[in-house]
Amino acid sequence: MRFVFVDRLVAVEPGHRIETLKNVSATEDVFTDHFPGYPLLPGALIVEALAEAAELLIAISHDWREVGRLARLSRASFRHFVRPGDQLRLRCEVRASDPCVLAATAEVDGRRVATATLEYALEPARPGTEAFARAARLATLARELRRSPLDLAPAARGMAP
Repeated sequence: MRFVFVDRLVAVEPGHRIETLKNVSATEDVFTDHFPGYPLLPGALIVEALAEAAELLIAISHDWREVGRLARLSRASFRHFVRPGDQLRLRCEVRASDPCVLAATAEVDGRRVATATLEYALEPARPGTEAFARAARLATLARELRRSPLDLAPAARGMAP
C-alpha cells in the first residue's frame, strides 16, 4: 500500500464485519487542489478507505492465507461532503462469500456520507507471490491499527512504555 486511509481499527468480527476510523486532516496533500478555499475529501478517497477496511476484514477472516482484490464497485452513493476535521467511521459487512460481497458505509458524526457495494475476488497468499506480500503488509497494518494512541505515545517520544 502506498497510502493508508485507515487510521484505527475499532472492531472486527472475522467473516462478518469490520469498523475502522479515518481522521481527515487539513494537512493532507489532496486539499491543496481539492478545492482551494473549500477543501473536500474526494469521493474516490472515501471509496479507497472503505476498500482498505474491506481488505483488512477479508485477510483477517482468512487468517492471512487469502487476500481480496477489488473486482467491482457498485451502488456507490455520496450524500454529504467530508471536510478537514471530520472523522470518518467506516463499516463493512459481508453480504455473500462467493464471490465476497460487502456492504460498506462511511459516516461522520452519525450521519451517513457514503455507501457502496464492494465485490472481491479472493487470491491465495502463497509465499513468493504478490498476494503473500500484500497479506504481510495487511497483517502489519492490522497490528498497528489495533494499538491505542496511548500505547504509541511513549514510543514516539523515545521513552520505554
